[in-house]
Amino acid sequence: MRFGPILLCAGLLAAQTQPAAQDPCRVEGTVLNSVTGEPVPRVLVTLRNLRAAPASPGAVPTPAAASTNNEGKFVFTGLAAGSYVIRAQRDNFQYIQPQRSGPLTLNAGDQKTDLVVQISPLGAIAGHVQNEEGDAIPNVGVSVMVYQYTAQGRRLVPRNGAQTNDLGEYRIFGLVAGKYFLSAGPRMIPAGDETYVATYYPGVTDPSGASPVELGAGQDIRGMDFTLRRMHTVSVRGHVAKPAGAALVNVGLYSAGAVGPPNDRTNDEGKFELRVVTPGAYTVRARATVGGKMYSAWRPIQVSADDIEGIELTLVPLVDLNGVVRIEGDTTVKVSQLHVSLQGSILVLFDQATVNDDGTFTMRNLEPEVYRPTVNAPVGLYMKSARCGTADVTESGVDLTSGGGCELVITMSANGGQIEGQVQDDKSQPAQGAIVTLAAVGTRRDDLFNAGTDASGHFKISGIAPGSYRLYAWEQGTDLNAVRWDPDYVKPFEGSGQSVQVSEGGRENVSLKLIVVPAAQ
Repeated sequence: MRFGPILLCAGLLAAQTQPAAQDPCRVEGTVLNSVTGEPVPRVLVTLRNLRAAPASPGAVPTPAAASTNNEGKFVFTGLAAGSYVIRAQRDNFQYIQPQRSGPLTLNAGDQKTDLVVQISPLGAIAGHVQNEEGDAIPNVGVSVMVYQYTAQGRRLVPRNGAQTNDLGEYRIFGLVAGKYFLSAGPRMIPAGDETYVATYYPGVTDPSGASPVELGAGQDIRGMDFTLRRMHTVSVRGHVAKPAGAALVNVGLYSAGAVGPPNDRTNDEGKFELRVVTPGAYTVRARATVGGKMYSAWRPIQVSADDIEGIELTLVPLVDLNGVVRIEGDTTVKVSQLHVSLQGSILVLFDQATVNDDGTFTMRNLEPEVYRPTVNAPVGLYMKSARCGTADVTESGVDLTSGGGCELVITMSANGGQIEGQVQDDKSQPAQGAIVTLAAVGTRRDDLFNAGTDASGHFKISGIAPGSYRLYAWEQGTDLNAVRWDPDYVKPFEGSGQSVQVSEGGRENVSLKLIVVPAAQ
């Protein structure tokens, strides 16, 4: 008994000098307008604990939430220790992710009172659309567009848009700061074989001649006006060889930039006519169903100033492609965890199949196209080969244009190479949150690996096919689409990359310098 008080005191002393694991945390901060520096009221701030256990498998834990007061202040109390992701939301603003910052880490009992969160005001672009006589044109679609880089090249893609009202006015709001390209139209003219042709600001029909509009944070740009011009249109006529029993065949024109492309149905003799077609590159495609089986045919065409006659299409049945996936090497990955994808090269079609427990898969109703196979697999596996019969189709793709199929045999390997290393910034400090890209040299640029760096600037990429590669470490926020597809984007930074040769089962270690892309890049 004489030791009891001593032990009790020791326990009390330990409780006073070390915070209990359950001690709650407190976070206070301010939300500021990134442009004016002023506090912003009525902002919803959320903290999501990355360490929190979900209520049920697959569920996402509910984040803690608080709103700012009139002075832009917010307070969180009773928070558990953990790593928190911060977000802020308010109409007409966008949360700004701090560069080179990770989650907010809270240890038991932490009190943080000086957190600063920035949000950027969104902007708008407005103007008028009229015809050559100066009359307003209602119901014209106006788009703000950005360049995106894909397997099909560098293209303008819509980011946001609006319709003109009865006065020909449009206003596109909720835009983040950046460089935009504007387009208006096309719009069909109610009578005659004419249309208002799509026009890019400041008044050109070729997107390569479009001028960018620089929109600052919270800026409201007005006076972005368009004058749409009438253009004579042509007709595309042809014939579809229909299989027995096909009553109706749908025929359409497809183009990457087309809006509401013309379409038609063949008559009893299989003839079709597609009217009001403007100049450009298209694909004519016909489809039909006979007895529950689908048929298809297509042909690329170039439309100029004259009607096109005599297009001949022969419908062939859509193809069912059977295949099997095999895994070489030691791995805990099951083939049923894999997904096989086929990417079309002409019609830009895409299909995906889940692999069965025995490695087999089937893709049904594939268009007569050339498809390149890829496999979505857990880290550590790479596609070693893909064979269609005796032919290696890993790079050339599976050719189904004649309507015939094959058994696609895909071999995955668990004996890929590995690259790990460190990324440092210009001050020789660890670069947390950098994005490391690994691209194969001399092959398709969609074979691109990405990996992020941790707090120590460390990264690791596994399951790499043997070959020659080029490594780069990009600052967070870099346009990875441009890195993937546009050699001109990467060219100024060639000296900052590093070449590496990967062997089967090889292990490489490298050091990289962080690449900071100038805002104008």
